[in-house]
Amino acid sequence: MDVNVARQRIRIALDELTKSRPQIEKRERYDRGEHDLPFAPVGVNQEYEDLRKQAVANWIALAVGAPVQRLRGESFATHKSDDLDKTLWRDVWQRNKLDARQQNPYQDMMKHGRGIMSVWPNLADRSKPIVRPESNELVYLHPSEDDPFTHDWSVKVWTVNDYSAATGQLILPFGLSGTVRTIAVVYDDEGMIRLERGGRTGDANFEVVTTGTHPMGENPFQTFDYRPDSRGQVRSPMDPLIPQQDAINTIRFNTLLAMQFSAFRQRIVVGFDPIVRDKDGNPTFRKNGDGSLQTDANGNPIPVLTSPGRVGVDRLLAFPGGDTKVFDLAESNLKNYIEVLGEFLTQFFATGQIPPQYLLSRMSNLSGDALAGAESTLAALVKEIQLIGAEGNEGIFRRGAKCIGVDSDFPDAEMNYADAEAKSFAQIVDGITKLIASGFPKRDAWQMLPGATKQKVETWIEHADDEIWDNQLARAGRALQDTTPPARPVVDQTEVVNGPPAGGD
Repeated sequence: MDVNVARQRIRIALDELTKSRPQIEKRERYDRGEHDLPFAPVGVNQEYEDLRKQAVANWIALAVGAPVQRLRGESFATHKSDDLDKTLWRDVWQRNKLDARQQNPYQDMMKHGRGIMSVWPNLADRSKPIVRPESNELVYLHPSEDDPFTHDWSVKVWTVNDYSAATGQLILPFGLSGTVRTIAVVYDDEGMIRLERGGRTGDANFEVVTTGTHPMGENPFQTFDYRPDSRGQVRSPMDPLIPQQDAINTIRFNTLLAMQFSAFRQRIVVGFDPIVRDKDGNPTFRKNGDGSLQTDANGNPIPVLTSPGRVGVDRLLAFPGGDTKVFDLAESNLKNYIEVLGEFLTQFFATGQIPPQYLLSRMSNLSGDALAGAESTLAALVKEIQLIGAEGNEGIFRRGAKCIGVDSDFPDAEMNYADAEAKSFAQIVDGITKLIASGFPKRDAWQMLPGATKQKVETWIEHADDEIWDNQLARAGRALQDTTPPARPVVDQTEVVNGPPAGGD
């Protein structure tokens, strides 16, 4: 790869990443629950500010996380050989801890429309390729002009602070407050080139640090794209939910305001003059011990005030003056706020394809069939994401196989996901039992059990074979045993009676 071409690609990548960063950061912030606070006029007191913060309820994290929780890849089949399947699953998947890390690209896909994973040869041990989740904030993939669903080249850019190994402190040349080094790695289908600027050298331009090649024959970054259009452009499923989340927070804020200030009946007093007056109607002022008038900070005399008394249900308030009136203001009807909030939540969940049982007040005492029906929309979304995830994971295994040096041509490969749909276990077992009774292979039938994996089924088959062998040995042992019943003891039939024996003279 030419160095000038690499520098040009870095400029393009930095420009695109800079433009997309504000929206990416906003989605990440909303996923963490750091939402824009509901509107309030400038200068409101601390009580209002506290209510604004309390109004935030992070429902959007549920919309992102609910389908991801049901995406759990449990086996990979090339349909070529069991040995190849075991090798890829062990060396590409398990050794990179992808049982847990597989959720990272799914989460990014549900937030930003695209998840990214990288595959790279392991120079220390060729049998263990390196597979890592990548960030949309750091990686730019340039679409091919001929095929927008593929990528001609990619760039990963990040920054680090240089430290002194001797002192453990930041290197501060020329009196700067810190030394930031920018690292950019440009990839294509055959190799990579790493360039750096800034840092200890203080270079203003990107300079080449190292170059290398890889055996994969394709870009090392594998994407997980959510509903790409005909031009290969993806869209974020979170974007249409953010305005609805803001509306829900606003409704909660208004509800909290009503609860704080008008949820109870308010007693109002008008026309009451608390100033004590003499017989001529002139105000009476406070006096000091020496008879001088007490004044406020502005030098004005302070009048004597009459207390209206303490308000209470067991007290009677009496106000002097004929113009004083006392009446009540009715409390706000909070039921209206709750109903509006419920409708907005229903619309929010419908947009995110989240079933109503996630709001426990919506459904109760559901049977297995009713629960499966309620989850039909979420199940459809999970199935769609599984197809996307399967294509992405097949690309990871293909690149990993090339790094290891084993067969990477498996067009019939498939990723198997755990069945996370709501079903009745009794119905599943009954159906599997009937399948086996009809001659269906046990191995394939047991794979339909909830939580079944390829490894678990292999173990179950081994245990079943062991039980069959043990039963056969037990039957053989019983067959060799002497089944002839023991001889019964001979009983003396002579009758014993009292007196002399019979017979004889």
